[in-house]
This record gives sequence, C-alpha cells and structure tokens, in this order.
Amino acid sequence: MHDSQWTQVRSTTSLIEADMLRDLLEREGISGLVQPSDASAYLGAMSPCRLLVKSVDAERAIAFLHDLEHSELDLESIDFEYDGEP
Repeated sequence: MHDSQWTQVRSTTSLIEADMLRDLLEREGISGLVQPSDASAYLGAMSPCRLLVKSVDAERAIAFLHDLEHSELDLESIDFEYDGEP
C-alpha cells in the first residue's frame, strides 16, 4: 500500500470539530486532511466533514480517536489554531 493513499477515520458534524481532531492527530505525528461536504458552500464552518489520514496511519488514528472519545480530556483547555481553511 502506498503511503499517499488516504483513509477516512471519522465523520464530523462541523469543520470546526474536524479541524480540532486533525490538530490533535497531527500532535501525535499523524498527518490528517479535512474534506468538507458539498454543503460547505451553504453551511460554512458548520458543514459536515470527513477526516482522512494516510492509510498506513489509519489504525493508529482510529485507536487514538477512540481513546480520546473515552477520556476525560478537557478540549477547552487545548490551544487550537483554527484558520477556517479545510
């Protein structure tokens, strides 16, 4: 498998959520891409999105996101750099 292939690891309800999760994955050394839905032209930052990672990192990303979901991490305490770009 080529490491230029991407795999969806999560669907999100907004661009903001997808960007936060991508930022957390990148802090773990996992490159991520956010792919907004076709509705992004109408919904902007509140558009549903797909979160993609390199296929070779998919298993690790899924495990990290699972652990994150079941942790008591306070997301408000993390400094995110939202630039409004997917």
